[in-house]
Amino acid sequence: MSMLLAYPPGYQPLVEELTKTDKAEIKRMISSELKKMVEDEVAKSIGSKSIKADIGDITKKVIKKLYKDLSFHHPYIIDRIKI
Repeated sequence: MSMLLAYPPGYQPLVEELTKTDKAEIKRMISSELKKMVEDEVAKSIGSKSIKADIGDITKKVIKKLYKDLSFHHPYIIDRIKI
């Protein structure tokens, strides 16, 4: 099924090109809106308990692997840590 787009009577479609300033303004508006949307979604997802638990588990695994690698392959690095 095809749909034909028709202009209302007396309407002339725009055929002028966008200037560089118009393009820059559109890009700036889109980037600010996109940034807001992404920040909102990330804030919602980080607030959930399951995400916090997942981040904690991943962090623990990374720290354990780093510690093992440092202790087996580079023990002098651990000795240089000052407390």
